Amino acid sequence: MNRHQIFRETIVQTACLLFIVLFAYAGLTKLLEGHMFYDNIRNSPILGGKAMASLASWAIPLSELAVSLLLILKKTRLMGLYGTAVLMLLFTGYTVAILFFAPYKPCSCGGIISLLSWEQHLVLNGILLLLALLAILLSPNIKIIHGTRSTKALKWPWNQKKKRKMMKIFCCATRAGGRPKTCKRE
Repeated sequence: MNRHQIFRETIVQTACLLFIVLFAYAGLTKLLEGHMFYDNIRNSPILGGKAMASLASWAIPLSELAVSLLLILKKTRLMGLYGTAVLMLLFTGYTVAILFFAPYKPCSCGGIISLLSWEQHLVLNGILLLLALLAILLSPNIKIIHGTRSTKALKWPWNQKKKRKMMKIFCCATRAGGRPKTCKRE
């Protein structure tokens, strides 16, 4: 491997390690202190309510643990990075909603995050979201080819003929400046 590949792999592995620790800690804490997490969601001005609290008090920590498990294995790391980006996008959206639309700001985070203000929490979430996106872009399973993105890690559920047809449609649809003459609708 050359220096560039080593640098990319180091950034991806460091980001994955950070997210594994973060999500494993957060998920286990939320499961072990389930009643407190349930109460925090139930009293949230954005997500409040029994039904949402019941669903989220299980879905969020299990999602965090699932993503951390996906990040551990190299074969599923890209999927885990996509899951990380989705979770961080959701957490950032929730923080934005609390900051700008909620009538009051609840205190619902645990651990060291509870020391941050909501504004600092938003900055931290934004940085972590950007780190997740950077790790996806630098992942060795992502290749940029002629302005389109192809992934080696994700398998197509179709046979080769359907795969070629779908890739041709995707490539033609994503080209700038409209459809070239070589892109025919089949």
